[in-house]
Amino acid sequence: MQPRSILITGASSGIGAALAGAYAAPGVTLHLGGRDRRRLALAVDRCRLLGASAIGAAVDVTDAEAMARWINAADARAPLDLVVANAGVSTVTTGTGDDSPATTRRVFAVNVDGVLNTVLPALERMRGRERRPGSAWRGQIAIIASLAAMRGMPGAPAYSASKAAE
Repeated sequence: MQPRSILITGASSGIGAALAGAYAAPGVTLHLGGRDRRRLALAVDRCRLLGASAIGAAVDVTDAEAMARWINAADARAPLDLVVANAGVSTVTTGTGDDSPATTRRVFAVNVDGVLNTVLPALERMRGRERRPGSAWRGQIAIIASLAAMRGMPGAPAYSASKAAE
C-alpha cells in the first residue's frame, strides 16, 4: 500500500525535497518541515503542482517540543503512514569546514537529536494504531543514513560520527 499521509524533515532541499517530489501525487498529504522558509515554500509549491496536499512548517529538528507539536498536529490532520527523519547537516555541505566543538555539537544535535525528536513523537502516535483487531499495523518510520557511517570521511569527522550514531 502506498503511503497517503507523509511527514518529511529536511524537506526544503536535497534528499528531502526529492522525496517530497517523488511522493507528491493527487490524494497524498505531505507534511514538509525545514528551516529555510523560502526553499521550503518552493518545495511545497512543487508538490502542490504535482497534485498533493502539501503543508510546510518552518521547524528546527533540535527543538523537541516544537517537533512534538508539529508531528502531533500533522497526525491529527491525517494519520501518518510514513515519517521520514531526513534532516541533517555537515560542515562539508555547509561549506564551513569548521570542526570546532560548537560546530560538532550542532552537527550531533541535528543529526542525532533531530532523529530522536522526529521518531519518538511519531512512534507515540503510531502505537495507538497498532494491533487493532482485523487491521494491519499502520505507520512506518524511515531514517536517512549515510555511507559515512560505515567509512568516515576525512574532511567530515563530526558528520561521519553523527551518522554512525544514528
